[in-house]
Amino acid sequence: MSAVDSVIELIGNTPLVRLNSVTEGLDAEVWAKLEYMNPTGSIKDRVAHRMIEDAERQGHLKPGYTIVESSTGNTGTSLSFMGTLKGYRVVIYETTPGKMGEEKKSLMTGYGAEVKTISPKEYEGLGGVPGAEVELSGRRICLALEKSDPTVWWARQFANPSGVEAQKETGREILEQTGGRVDAFVSSIGTGGTLMGVAQVLKGHSEKVKVVGAIPAGSKKEMKPGKPYPKTEIQGGIIAEMVMTPDLIDDIVQVTDGEAVEMALRLWREEGVFAGMSSGANVAVALRLAEEMGRGQRVVTVMHDNGDRHLTTKHYVT
Repeated sequence: MSAVDSVIELIGNTPLVRLNSVTEGLDAEVWAKLEYMNPTGSIKDRVAHRMIEDAERQGHLKPGYTIVESSTGNTGTSLSFMGTLKGYRVVIYETTPGKMGEEKKSLMTGYGAEVKTISPKEYEGLGGVPGAEVELSGRRICLALEKSDPTVWWARQFANPSGVEAQKETGREILEQTGGRVDAFVSSIGTGGTLMGVAQVLKGHSEKVKVVGAIPAGSKKEMKPGKPYPKTEIQGGIIAEMVMTPDLIDDIVQVTDGEAVEMALRLWREEGVFAGMSSGANVAVALRLAEEMGRGQRVVTVMHDNGDRHLTTKHYVT
């Protein structure tokens, strides 16, 4: 590995690893892109980097400004890292219910952010929860802050096109690492940026690539290709655009909390892949696809974050 001038240069270009144990008995291959090897331990470093630098170039984010966001953890952590490194004040509204939210709060405050914990009562006790829904209470606060103070920049991860652009680079890396041989791609859907950005690149390479999204079974809103998704100032955004883009997403499936956690633990023990619970969900769906595919065909998925942020409580949170 070469020497770099800044840790920011270590974002992206993550390894792609073939899974060998959990795929035993299958003809098709399953490969996992280890996004937890980004500096803060998640794929959202790509997104935070791109959103902040695009906002600076466009004049929306200037010295002395405050960055705000509503997050279930990963984007909040990445914005805390990137924002404070660049000299901004960062305020994150952490919306993960229960003890997991406190665990993620420690990561963000460690990077220098101010963190306000919000625990949506309607999702407590459900286990797996969708970020697109539980972040709404925090988004309302961010919207109000942005409207009341011109020096506040709300990153708007759920609707910011820079997030999709960042994940197009992930898609280009996958094509390069596989020599263009990708038959299917799977990713959990949080804001939708990863699935949409990678899908646009892979489908641009070959219309035959099957793209499947995964969501927690605890979701209260239906998310289905071709069916409109609620769109307001605080929801919809990338997801609403993604599901209505023709021939982009082939299917969206639900994964139970137990299924995601069980597979994540198998990845730890059998593959040495220390990834989080959404990664477990990704592999669970990837294996379903692989069962239907023939020898030599290849399913690619992403390991969104590091398992160290899932030690206190293990739930499938996107």
